[in-house]
Amino acid sequence: MKIKITKSHGTENSFIIIYDNQNHELIKHQISKICKQFKTDGLLLISDHKDYDYQMDYFNNDGSWETMCANGARCAALFMFQKNKCHENIHFITGDGPHHIKISNANLIELSMKTPIFKTSDIEPCGYRGQFIDSGAKHFVTLVNQINNQQVKSEGSKIRNNQLFQSDGGVNVNFLQIINKHHITVYTYEKGIENMVMSCGSGSVAAAYYAFKKNKIKSPVKISVPGGELDLIFNDNWSDVWLSGPAHLELEEDWEL
Repeated sequence: MKIKITKSHGTENSFIIIYDNQNHELIKHQISKICKQFKTDGLLLISDHKDYDYQMDYFNNDGSWETMCANGARCAALFMFQKNKCHENIHFITGDGPHHIKISNANLIELSMKTPIFKTSDIEPCGYRGQFIDSGAKHFVTLVNQINNQQVKSEGSKIRNNQLFQSDGGVNVNFLQIINKHHITVYTYEKGIENMVMSCGSGSVAAAYYAFKKNKIKSPVKISVPGGELDLIFNDNWSDVWLSGPAHLELEEDWEL
């Protein structure tokens, strides 16, 4: 049986998109295989929903399900918009609940985010001081003066597997650098991918929240990631949070399920 798949990325965070309402269990058993063949970070499984424009389920490339993927959400929105399944203003649901999206064009897609929550006070896994934050997905954010890609991979892996996060199944790790009050840089090691990713939207929000609570930044904030740039705006109590950035879709093709 053949199904349609589309490769996509949001600031170089890459995904396979599948819009399907009937073959979820079959697809879930092949996620790792599909992602490995197309060399993507994860897979977005989109389906119809009676109360929303659609439902989005995100899976890491090892097949593990994750509550939310902000970069993936922009790609899914552009995909469904181009399929004429929704309008420019979208209301969808994913693992952490409902979200809104506003599409201006492929380079400007705005996504509403949940108010982040601190899950711990300051902790220090592997010598990196920071906090565990839920911003739709689980993140540990630590402030660093400098970091390189190899250190993100090696140190990120150590922190991700630290015993402090074992009961939560591990954690995504975000290394935060402050450029100025309106500009930060974020590098991410992602669990379930077990590598540095070029961008992480929910991790960028978690990092900005941490920086804001440390009185380091103010809205609006430009967020530089290895794969490009994201923009974040938020009010003082973070009850209204919007992350914006681009999405890119490649041509749809067949996959033998």
